Amino acid sequence: MERTINVEIHLFPPLNNTVNRDKVTLTLKEGAILQTVIDELLKRFDNPAFRLHLYATEGRLIPAWSAFINDRPAVRLGSRGGPVTPVSDGDDITFFLGLAGG
Repeated sequence: MERTINVEIHLFPPLNNTVNRDKVTLTLKEGAILQTVIDELLKRFDNPAFRLHLYATEGRLIPAWSAFINDRPAVRLGSRGGPVTPVSDGDDITFFLGLAGG
């Protein structure tokens, strides 16, 4: 029998505005990584606008997105190692779009 884990995902703008939810719990296969989380969110919400907020037109994750795991900055999703960060049972994952301006 394949083991599973549960992770809670917190969504901030613009993702939460697109799906009208601030958080969602996902059940994933043990050994999941952040890319697995993203893929499952895309399946769950099946919303083109949701995908457009995460991915640039050339199919790469937008570099301004970061993931926090258990309130600790984990990675920038657009970096080389970002999407391969492992996730564990009970993790609290927050997707945050870093913006700058003035």
